Amino acid sequence: MVSFVHEWDVEDDGRSSPVEQTVFFGANDARLPDTTGPAQSVALEEYEKNLAAIITHPAVKAHNPRVMLITPPPVDERLCEAGDLLKGIDEVRRTAENTASYAAAARRVGEELGVPVLDLWSSFMSAAGWSAGEPLPGSQVVARNVLLNELLHDGLHFNPKGYKILFEEMMKLVAETWPDQVPDMLPFVLPAWDSATAWQDD
Repeated sequence: MVSFVHEWDVEDDGRSSPVEQTVFFGANDARLPDTTGPAQSVALEEYEKNLAAIITHPAVKAHNPRVMLITPPPVDERLCEAGDLLKGIDEVRRTAENTASYAAAARRVGEELGVPVLDLWSSFMSAAGWSAGEPLPGSQVVARNVLLNELLHDGLHFNPKGYKILFEEMMKLVAETWPDQVPDMLPFVLPAWDSATAWQDD
């Protein structure tokens, strides 16, 4: 992503500048190293550096967007393992504990840079009924967590309920951090669809 950002065209007149930008990485970075499949794993320290590099990159800063950092969500090891077995992969590639460390890293970066963080990991874990200090839902050392399963259809990617949490938490954070950006407060770019006069041909 850092190299992709580096290749962005920066418009001096600001016509293409985004108002808001989300940075949502970590789920794939948290895959265990040296496991089967295309290389995805990124060491935790490097992951933190990458997040900071993206957020502070000159091509991003030039647009001066309002940046929201989103933590990776938790994973369900059993569902991940079942999906991998269907692909002929018979090894553990993701763990709840390792993914939790990447979510914590994203929170640290947000705090250090003063960037608002949508803590999706904690939101999903709360929905799963988890409290701090308890074994992690999604880990194979505890019983299957049905509530977490309802959020992740394959242990990694979201079900509709998971996307609903993402949307609701994002709208909540926008309202708290940038109230002027709440959708109902934004002006129309084009006239309303039911404006009889605005859409008439001249």
